[in-house]
Amino acid sequence: MIDEKTKREFDKTIDLNLFLLKLCGIVPCGDGFARNILAWLAFSCLTIYSISYVHEFITNTTNLTTALESVAMIISIVGGHARYTILLWFRDICQTMLNVCEIFWSNLKPHEKKIVQSYTRKTTRLTRWYLASCVLTIAFYAFLVLFGSLFDQSKDFEHMRNDSSLVPSEAGNILESMSKRHLPYAFFLDVQKTPWYEIVYAVQLIGMFNVGFTCVGVDTVGALFILIICGYFDTIQSRIENLHSFDTSLSSSLLNILSRKITTAKMSDIKTEASNSVQMRNLRMCVIHHQLLLKFCEDIEHLTSGMFFIQVIASTYNISLVGFKLLEDTPDKFKYITQLIILIIQLFLCNWPADLLLSKSIDISRATYSMPWYGYSYNLQKITNILMIRSQKAVRLTAGKFIGLSLETFASVFHSLFFFFLRLFSPFLI
Repeated sequence: MIDEKTKREFDKTIDLNLFLLKLCGIVPCGDGFARNILAWLAFSCLTIYSISYVHEFITNTTNLTTALESVAMIISIVGGHARYTILLWFRDICQTMLNVCEIFWSNLKPHEKKIVQSYTRKTTRLTRWYLASCVLTIAFYAFLVLFGSLFDQSKDFEHMRNDSSLVPSEAGNILESMSKRHLPYAFFLDVQKTPWYEIVYAVQLIGMFNVGFTCVGVDTVGALFILIICGYFDTIQSRIENLHSFDTSLSSSLLNILSRKITTAKMSDIKTEASNSVQMRNLRMCVIHHQLLLKFCEDIEHLTSGMFFIQVIASTYNISLVGFKLLEDTPDKFKYITQLIILIIQLFLCNWPADLLLSKSIDISRATYSMPWYGYSYNLQKITNILMIRSQKAVRLTAGKFIGLSLETFASVFHSLFFFFLRLFSPFLI
């Protein structure tokens, strides 16, 4: 059983990610009722926006500009909805995995906890960048509706004043379009009257912030678990490399007590036997922890494989759509730059942590083969051989069980996208 102090210490290292998981109802926040309410709220917001953008796409298929924007938002929100549904379905498994991470944490020494904290800080940094990009994009869309409508109204009014050939019916249509108010995000109902427009505007903004926080919490849960395990792999590597320095204070005090009661002639044999016993115990613990971490990596693969697949496909496709939107000659096309940043962060969150985990699992194998195993006793050699065999297989995470996740995959995607954009923009570069 983990004491309350250790639990608070672990929760503090992942406080931002834990807050986001609590906010979307994945991790318990107080009692089970509050958790279910938050989960229902997040699911409802995602469902409403998914329906709204599908409705907008169906009703505006003749307008290519609106259709492309609707498709991009459908892919983003429906993809986020699917990832959240997967995580919500496995939320008990997610909570169990967090509990296992706490158990590993409770068995670490103070200097080993600092190693793990160096990895959780990386997760926090990535989460902050992702969260800031989402908040900036949501706020930018909301303010663009207000200021963009004012700009369009002044432009239409100038056009109507300068064009004397307009018939009264055309002028009436322009005046009607000038007076029409738009919501920041798609909605399947047309709301124009005050105060309903202002109420729906505020509710949409709050709902979209909830969607943004939910997507950030869901998209970073894989990186959170992966980087925590990278820290634990580092501690095992440190233990293997410093195997001879374990428990020296304990063994020295024990030998000092024994030295008063036995002859000096037997002292060297006792030291050797005690040293082998300490090494065997510590090496056995390394083998057990390594095996548990490998099993935990299988759980990560089971939890995140489907989510990573949706994220990789959706982000790659949306980056292509953003390229088409940037080709348009519209004053608000620069709002898609923040979307592009979010999509790049999403792809990075899929590939970089998985690449780091692959590297850290290989480092265990290198550390094991660097051990002076040839000088060990027979029993110690057997344990070393077990660790060598188990560390030969590197941990590779996938998206959908067939797309290997690594920085090489990340670079390959951007290599293809670079030539796609180059071909797309080539007429403008000539």
